[in-house]
Amino acid sequence: MTERLSDESASVTVHDRRWPACIGVEEASKILGWPVYFFPVLVRTGHLKPLGKPAQNSRKWFASVEIERLSRDLAWLDRAVRIVEKHVHDLNAKQRGKDRDEVLASN
Repeated sequence: MTERLSDESASVTVHDRRWPACIGVEEASKILGWPVYFFPVLVRTGHLKPLGKPAQNSRKWFASVEIERLSRDLAWLDRAVRIVEKHVHDLNAKQRGKDRDEVLASN
């Protein structure tokens, strides 16, 4: 006897919308309500794991059930936001440092 999977068994409902089992960064950003630029930072730091073992420069796929679960985990969400905020802060500080160096070099 062969079992057939229905379309419903391969999708997840989040926020009254059906998502496929595997989603990309764009769809995950819609579920979590974050900008797309959060995801490379979270993947690089190991705070968010993509499916499989994708190359650094390849498209990342995530399990929609895992993204949905993480969207309800307050500790994980808090840590994720802190990681991205620190990353942006460090980039801004680095950029400000470059700007100061350029001004000093031109004097």
